[in-house]
Amino acid sequence: MKILVDMNLSPRWPQVLREAGHEAIWWKEVGAVNAPDQTLFAWAKEHGYIVLTADLDFAHLLALTGENGPSVLLLRLAYPEPPEATPWVLAALTTHEEALEKGAIAVIGPERTRLRLLPLR
Repeated sequence: MKILVDMNLSPRWPQVLREAGHEAIWWKEVGAVNAPDQTLFAWAKEHGYIVLTADLDFAHLLALTGENGPSVLLLRLAYPEPPEATPWVLAALTTHEEALEKGAIAVIGPERTRLRLLPLR
């Protein structure tokens, strides 16, 4: 899968994801660090990337727009960085691959991952 890591997460994430077999980049590699969330959101959708973030704004954007993408992996963990969060992220990518490719929000928490298909209604 192609994953765009939001600026609010560690720049270590792309390497961790690449080592797991995914195509991954950190937003700073392709866009301005001070770009609004809408810009990152639009870029991810245009280029076919899933957004990995800890920012609730992306779920809010999807709810407001009714869009069917991009998919979002929303980290709601006490420490959303590698290596602590790596098992949860990789498990969500594997378990929910089909839904994420079609359009979904996966909220990754310490107890479980909740999945909502897009568009949100």
